[in-house]
Amino acid sequence: MSDSPFVEVPFEVQKPQDNCRLDLFLAGRLKRYSRAQVQNLIREGRVFTRGCASKASFRVKAGEIVLVRYPRQIESECPFKELDVLYQDEDLLAVDKPAGILSHPTDKSVKNTVTEILKGQFPHLKIHPVHRLDRETSGVLLLAKSRDIARILCETFSTRRAVKEYHTIVIGKFPWETKIVEVPIGREGLEIYSRQAAGLGVWAKTELRRLSLGKNFSLLAAFPKTGRLHQIRVHLAYLGYPIAGDKLYINHGKAYLKAVEKTISDSDLKDLKAPRQMLHAFELTLPHPRKDKLLRIRADWPKDFKAVLNSDRMPKRPKETPRLC
Repeated sequence: MSDSPFVEVPFEVQKPQDNCRLDLFLAGRLKRYSRAQVQNLIREGRVFTRGCASKASFRVKAGEIVLVRYPRQIESECPFKELDVLYQDEDLLAVDKPAGILSHPTDKSVKNTVTEILKGQFPHLKIHPVHRLDRETSGVLLLAKSRDIARILCETFSTRRAVKEYHTIVIGKFPWETKIVEVPIGREGLEIYSRQAAGLGVWAKTELRRLSLGKNFSLLAAFPKTGRLHQIRVHLAYLGYPIAGDKLYINHGKAYLKAVEKTISDSDLKDLKAPRQMLHAFELTLPHPRKDKLLRIRADWPKDFKAVLNSDRMPKRPKETPRLC
């Protein structure tokens, strides 16, 4: 890793953001920053386009890279030296992301990220993320081996031609065999900046299927049909069946605030019913960007996910999930 006191995080402009103002583009990509905070970053000379510090009014172009420079933070060593590879060819790399690490670097974390681990695991490759999973979400994460392939894949995701199947353990006995949730999602605007709320903002759709019932939990398959921040988590909390272990959407996020302040207790974790949010990206199905074939990439349930299921006497292995539509 570089000895520079700064970390430069790249953001590639996609077709839908072509000719967008720089501050609006970054406000949409930096989920923990408001537009005013983004404008402060730009004024401080920490945002670069085409090799130069830029202005908020600069118009970004599809395909170009925007660099955001953050002060390097002191981090603990990453517990993972390598990631399990689920699929690989000359264009693509799919890995099984463990819970507890980020998909890509941020202002606070570089070492504990998928992209940084893969730099060491595959030093000869230039790897480009094409989607992301939340820190505590495990499962299938797809990356491209070139910018051209990354652009194709980003368009595949944005046009909903990639089918994502998540498995999740929720608190309570989910009463529906199948359920379609169509409720808008937007930023809540209260104490926790990243917390989203149902009934605000932009239309969102999630399809749910019950896989199994236990004594205290339900096992569900979730198919997000739109790509809103925390969509599955917000929709399930809205229905009254939050994901076990979800610090942000159980009890109004009180456990999340304690975790940030490093004051979270064993009692708080016990109330959450699981050591982390039980959301797993189980399967990703999409057309190959260059070959005439359909890819179906699957990640088995991790040990902590199975442990929660076993504690509630539910299945020990995933099963095939019929599509809802």
